[in-house]
Amino acid sequence: MIKVNLVASLLALAFFANAQYQGWNLFDREAGAQTSRVSGGHGSSGSGRGYHK
Repeated sequence: MIKVNLVASLLALAFFANAQYQGWNLFDREAGAQTSRVSGGHGSSGSGRGYHK
């Protein structure tokens, strides 16, 4: 059973590593929504965490 779990985890890791290498991101839409919420919808020059000195 441990070998089955090890093989399944390695296959999942290889799948997501390959997907990230090809350029798609599972959380791309959520990350974009979070960035616009934090910056107040004004881009990186707006208030929020877009710029920190």
